[in-house]
Parts: sequence; structure tokens; C-alpha cells
Amino acid sequence: MPMFEVQQAYHVSLPPPLAGAANRHFVSTERDEVRSYVGRMYCEHSLDLVNARGKLDTRIAEMRCGGVSLTEMSYGADVMIDAGRLENFYLIQIPVAGKSGLTLGGVQGEYKPGRGSVQDPLIPLEMFWSGDCRKIVLRFERAIFERFAEAHIGRPLAGPLQLASWFDLTSPLGEMLVQQVRSMIGILPQASGSSPDGAYPLLERHFENTAMAALLFLQPHNLTAELTRGVSASDPVPVRRVREFLQAHAHEPIDMTRLAEVAGIPLRTLHHQFRQALGLSPMQLLRDIRLDLVRKELQVPNDLTSVTDVAMNWGFEHLGRFALAYRKRFGETPRETLRRHR
Repeated sequence: MPMFEVQQAYHVSLPPPLAGAANRHFVSTERDEVRSYVGRMYCEHSLDLVNARGKLDTRIAEMRCGGVSLTEMSYGADVMIDAGRLENFYLIQIPVAGKSGLTLGGVQGEYKPGRGSVQDPLIPLEMFWSGDCRKIVLRFERAIFERFAEAHIGRPLAGPLQLASWFDLTSPLGEMLVQQVRSMIGILPQASGSSPDGAYPLLERHFENTAMAALLFLQPHNLTAELTRGVSASDPVPVRRVREFLQAHAHEPIDMTRLAEVAGIPLRTLHHQFRQALGLSPMQLLRDIRLDLVRKELQVPNDLTSVTDVAMNWGFEHLGRFALAYRKRFGETPRETLRRHR
């Protein structure tokens, strides 16, 4: 892969040491150790030195705000990385020094001065980093970001957002991210240091939402037109009635006859309007609502919480199909959710 010159567009640096246990630092010269650490941060990948005699001097500093993490990293040697599909997260990379090149889904892209990149979960990613390359990297957890998008679009997503792959730092997204990164670096360490539980939760949530909103509203994607015209406001009245009923009564047994009564129209017409407005059936929407409620319970477990009990309490009798639907919606298995929040 050719190397593309990237001039430093602006100066952003995570000032070590970052206060608070939530902020992590890593330094290593061992390839296997570096690959293992970065693999835990992001995903399994190959990491190869371009020059067999080269020596890594990898430096990483990371801070996290809920579903968004901010990392400054450099490898200290020319490396090639094949990450494949990211699967469980969206990624923004902003080079601030050195040389870099990307291939996204087989399409090669250049880094120009002041240019960043966006990778969605399903596009294979290959990268070249020069020894003096330094990047600011923002990772957006797929499940959290897509639920955020659904809340604004007004319907469940059928798959990941297909985001435009490049942006300039002088664009609205670039300017917002520069401001966001500087604010996170300047404020969060102080908040973490003054709070025994890390940064204040409301402050973290503010930064998380601001970063997700910038990506959703300022970077073009396959649902930009739908997001702009406001799908929820144009839903037919029967669809809105049924959606509100399902959200309020998801804990109860629900059949299609009851939904027809709520909607005030025949079932055939209700199915058609749901497909037109939301792209799914009423019972599929109920399934997604219940999956969201299962996830909320798994995120606040006690010693007796089990995936089987929670799933069955919300009406999921076939645990195999439940697990598949859960992973498709949230990008992880229910057991992974429970284990992480324990």
C-alpha cells in the first residue's frame, strides 16, 4: 500500500498522566504484546512490521465516555495492519502527524492534510502507519450508537449505518470533533480526579451524546434523507397508537387481534402501514422492544440474574433464536452483556 503524506492539521494531545482509573496508558516494544493489547481494545487483527529490522515503540493513552472512547496512539515503526470487519463498533481516525493510508473494502483512500476517516462495522479495513504516525481515534460502540440513531430516526435499523468514509477537519463534523476532543481532554481528567467514582456520569453522558450526534447528523450516510425529513412525525396515526401501546404493555401477552383494536383498522392494513413506515411488522417491533428491556435488566444484574430467566420473563421461549436476535441487535451475546456489567 502506498504511503500518503499527512501533515499535522492541529495539535491535540492527551496530557499524561490522565487522572482517574478510567484512563489507561500503555507502552511496549513487543509486537505480540502490542497486538494483544490493541486487539482487546478494538478487534483481532494482524500486525506486521514493514521493515523486519524495525522496532516498535508503541504508546497509547485512552479515556472512555460510556459508549465512546477516545484514544491517542502511535506505533513508533512502519506497520501494516489488517483488521478485517470491525463488527461491533464504528471508528473515526484523525491523523495528526506522520504518514498513513487506508484501504476500506478494497477501495484505497488517501490521507490528505486535515483529513479524517470513518469506518462502519461491515467494511474490511487495512491500514499502513508510518513510524512517526500519530492518530486520535474515536470508537463508537455499535449497539449504543445504533440505538441512539434509532431514537432519532424513529424506527429500528435493519443493519449498520453506511457512513461516508472521509471528512475534512474544516467540515462541520471535523470542526465539531476537534472541539469535542479538546473538551474531553481538558475537562474529563479533572472531573475524574475530583470524583471518587471517576468522571461525573452526567458529564460523561453529555460527551457521549455530543460525539454520537456529531457522527449521526454531520456525516452523510444511507439514512441521512430519512433522518432529515423526520420519519416519526409522518407515521400514520394507527402506527403511532400501536407503537405506544407496545411500549407500555410489552410485559403483557399481546396478540394481533388486540393490536387491531388499538389501531382501529384491519390487520392487513396495519401490517401494510407498519411496513411502509417502519420496515417491519408489529410483532417484530414488539420483539425489539422486549430485547431492549432484556438488555436493561442484564446491565443492572444481581447475584441471581441469569440470561435464561430474564429472557423467559420477557416472553422469549426459544433461547437459541433469542440469542441470535440479541446479538444481531446489540453486537454482542446476552451473556457478554451480563458478564461485562457484573
